[in-house]
Amino acid sequence: MSTESDPRFRLAASQVLEERATQISVLAKGVLDVTETGAADELWLASRRLRAALEVFRSCFGRAQYREGRAEARRISRAAGARRDIDVVIAAYESVGEETAPAESEGIDRVISSLRREQASANRALAQVVHGRRLQAFRVRIEEIADSAVEADAADRAHDYRPVETLTPEAIALISKRLARLRKEAVDSLDPEGVDAQHRLRVAAERLRYSLELTGDALGSQAHTARRAARGLQEVLGEMRDCDLAVPPARQAITDLEAEDVKTIIDRARGSRDLDPILVQAAPNRAAYRGLELAVVHMTARRQMLYERFKRLWHEQSRQGVWVALETSLKVES
Repeated sequence: MSTESDPRFRLAASQVLEERATQISVLAKGVLDVTETGAADELWLASRRLRAALEVFRSCFGRAQYREGRAEARRISRAAGARRDIDVVIAAYESVGEETAPAESEGIDRVISSLRREQASANRALAQVVHGRRLQAFRVRIEEIADSAVEADAADRAHDYRPVETLTPEAIALISKRLARLRKEAVDSLDPEGVDAQHRLRVAAERLRYSLELTGDALGSQAHTARRAARGLQEVLGEMRDCDLAVPPARQAITDLEAEDVKTIIDRARGSRDLDPILVQAAPNRAAYRGLELAVVHMTARRQMLYERFKRLWHEQSRQGVWVALETSLKVES
């Protein structure tokens, strides 16, 4: 059924955009407090949901309005996501550091200190996006886009809102595209070495999930089942990505510590014709290496466990026919 001019679909578009803009405004108020480690993550997810809403209801807006709304969502998503990623890595190292002997925690402390500086820089960039005037301008612009979808005023929209029960052909095509991308990326993601494909699959699962959050009532029970399945994939693949983010800082710190020790050993051997192996035992950072190497082992082992969980989850979803059922539902609606 075509609903290009269906007032119920346009009403839902307006209501959802306003609700998501409000959510972002509320979350932004405390996001600069780095002691609240979940704040940036929540804002990041809210901005991703706003973008998903703009995509689902794209036929309700003009091209320029859609692009402006998407640009606003991207701006917040990038800034919040950058802070969120650093927050997650810091938390991972703090967790490992709590279980590391004091003599071996120097390297971990060093990584955390470096990450804190990156966090402060990311927070300053985020502040430029969520400060009062900028956030107010964002809210006004999204409300203008929401208003363009319907002729009713805000009070009427709030009173008349109903879940989306019918979809436009454009919305169905979008969900079909999201499903096809997810299934395509899964092929390479099942390879243990398919790290890039696994990250792409995480994004595909996220986009499909958020699209189905808005359209599930129109598509039926198969869509709600697929939404829950996509969420499961998004979560486990997201944790795998967090492990991937956490390893490079330790690798870089080890490289830096090695360079320092090489310089120290050469200085101590100055005047000798060759390097006495005993000097290696006096390398000042030798204990720090162990803590960092154990942190890498921990992150790598955890990622391997998460990968096995992901693989089991995908095979179980495929065995249950989750994606085939959604595909069939989409064909019926189109």
